[in-house]
Amino acid sequence: MEPMDIVGKNKEDASLPKATMTKIIKEMLPPDVRVARDTQDLLIECCVEFINLISSESNEVCNREERRTIAPEHVLKALEVLGFGEYIEEVYAAYEQHRLETMDTVRSGRCSNGAAMTEEEALAEQQRMFAEARARMNGSATVPAKQPDSEEALAEQQRMFAEAHAGMNSGVTVPSKQPDSEADQNLTS
Repeated sequence: MEPMDIVGKNKEDASLPKATMTKIIKEMLPPDVRVARDTQDLLIECCVEFINLISSESNEVCNREERRTIAPEHVLKALEVLGFGEYIEEVYAAYEQHRLETMDTVRSGRCSNGAAMTEEEALAEQQRMFAEARARMNGSATVPAKQPDSEEALAEQQRMFAEAHAGMNSGVTVPSKQPDSEADQNLTS
């Protein structure tokens, strides 16, 4: 019978990305040092075993505290229990740095996969989705969204969005569009 890990797969199935691990190994060594492929594979297997060991102990710490989700504190306690106490400060610092970077990413509106939209692109996509939803509600075919031709069209879309948003939040008023030029004023008179 083959050894099984916690999730019920063979331990041979658990691995780490070989290219990433090889890069990490090479970065940690002086440039003139070469590492044989067998040695790289062995180091990767050691990393997998270390992760399995820490995960298993973290799970036990979590269970002792009658929790269902392994938290960072459980991992730090597992390091201490397993005799890796000298790494706790460095691991905690890396965790804090990761947490701050993740919070910055969420606050700035960037997606975790790096696919960011400009405000104009997001607004155009939102308008397209609104048009499709209106078309579905009215029982007509999907209407392709018209891309804004100019800054005026974009400003009009933003005003319409603000009005729609204000309608959802009762008590909030949105100023209507004011004519920009004398010609616009003559048209509205």
